[in-house]
Amino acid sequence: WIYFRYSRYYITTEQKSWTESRRYCREREAELLIINSREEQEFITKLRSGRVAWIGLSDRDTEGEWKWVDNTPLITG
Repeated sequence: WIYFRYSRYYITTEQKSWTESRRYCREREAELLIINSREEQEFITKLRSGRVAWIGLSDRDTEGEWKWVDNTPLITG
Protein backbone atom coordinates (compact mmCIF):
# COMPACT_ATOMS: atom_id res chain seq x y z
CA TRP A 1 0.00 0.00 0.00
CA ILE A 2 1.18 3.51 -0.79
CA TYR A 3 -0.08 6.49 1.19
CA PHE A 4 -0.90 9.90 -0.28
CA ARG A 5 -2.73 12.52 1.74
CA TYR A 6 -5.54 10.66 3.51
CA SER A 7 -5.80 7.75 1.08
CA ARG A 8 -4.05 4.44 0.47
CA TYR A 9 -3.30 3.06 -3.00
CA TYR A 10 -2.45 -0.44 -4.13
CA ILE A 11 -1.16 -1.31 -7.58
CA THR A 12 -0.66 -4.93 -8.53
CA THR A 13 1.15 -6.43 -11.50
CA GLU A 14 -1.57 -9.05 -11.92
CA GLN A 15 -3.54 -8.66 -15.14
CA LYS A 16 -7.27 -8.59 -14.51
CA SER A 17 -10.37 -7.22 -16.21
CA TRP A 18 -12.11 -4.18 -14.74
CA THR A 19 -14.75 -6.43 -13.15
CA GLU A 20 -12.13 -8.79 -11.71
CA SER A 21 -10.14 -5.84 -10.38
CA ARG A 22 -13.19 -4.38 -8.68
CA ARG A 23 -14.04 -7.74 -7.12
CA TYR A 24 -10.42 -8.09 -5.93
CA CYS A 25 -10.64 -4.68 -4.24
CA ARG A 26 -14.03 -5.28 -2.65
CA GLU A 27 -12.90 -8.62 -1.22
CA ARG A 28 -10.26 -6.59 0.63
CA GLU A 29 -12.74 -3.94 1.79
CA ALA A 30 -11.32 -1.46 -0.72
CA GLU A 31 -12.56 0.06 -3.96
CA LEU A 32 -11.19 1.06 -7.34
CA LEU A 33 -9.83 4.59 -7.43
CA ILE A 34 -12.13 7.60 -7.58
CA ILE A 35 -10.04 10.59 -8.64
CA ASN A 36 -11.07 13.64 -6.62
CA SER A 37 -8.52 16.26 -7.65
CA ARG A 38 -5.95 17.21 -10.27
CA GLU A 39 -3.28 16.66 -7.60
CA GLU A 40 -4.46 13.09 -7.01
CA GLN A 41 -4.59 12.45 -10.76
CA GLU A 42 -1.00 13.65 -11.15
CA PHE A 43 0.12 11.48 -8.22
CA ILE A 44 -1.51 8.38 -9.76
CA THR A 45 -0.04 9.13 -13.18
CA LYS A 46 3.46 9.19 -11.66
CA LEU A 47 2.78 6.16 -9.47
CA ARG A 48 1.73 3.89 -12.31
CA SER A 49 4.79 4.88 -14.40
CA GLY A 50 3.14 4.25 -17.76
CA ARG A 51 1.61 0.92 -16.72
CA VAL A 52 -2.02 0.20 -17.42
CA ALA A 53 -4.26 0.56 -14.37
CA TRP A 54 -8.00 0.38 -13.80
CA ILE A 55 -9.82 3.20 -12.02
CA GLY A 56 -13.33 3.25 -10.62
CA LEU A 57 -14.97 4.91 -13.61
CA SER A 58 -17.20 3.15 -16.13
CA ASP A 59 -20.14 3.48 -18.47
CA ARG A 60 -21.28 -0.12 -18.00
CA ASP A 61 -24.85 0.81 -17.00
CA THR A 62 -25.48 3.23 -19.88
CA GLU A 63 -23.09 3.56 -22.83
CA GLY A 64 -21.52 7.02 -22.80
CA GLU A 65 -22.81 7.91 -19.30
CA TRP A 66 -19.68 7.76 -17.16
CA LYS A 67 -20.03 7.22 -13.41
CA TRP A 68 -17.64 6.50 -10.59
CA VAL A 69 -18.09 3.34 -8.54
CA ASP A 70 -19.81 5.39 -5.82
CA ASN A 71 -22.43 6.26 -8.49
CA THR A 72 -21.43 9.93 -8.84
CA PRO A 73 -21.26 11.24 -12.42
CA LEU A 74 -18.00 12.20 -14.08
CA ILE A 75 -17.53 15.97 -14.01
CA THR A 76 -15.00 17.40 -16.46
CA GLY A 77 -13.55 20.85 -16.76
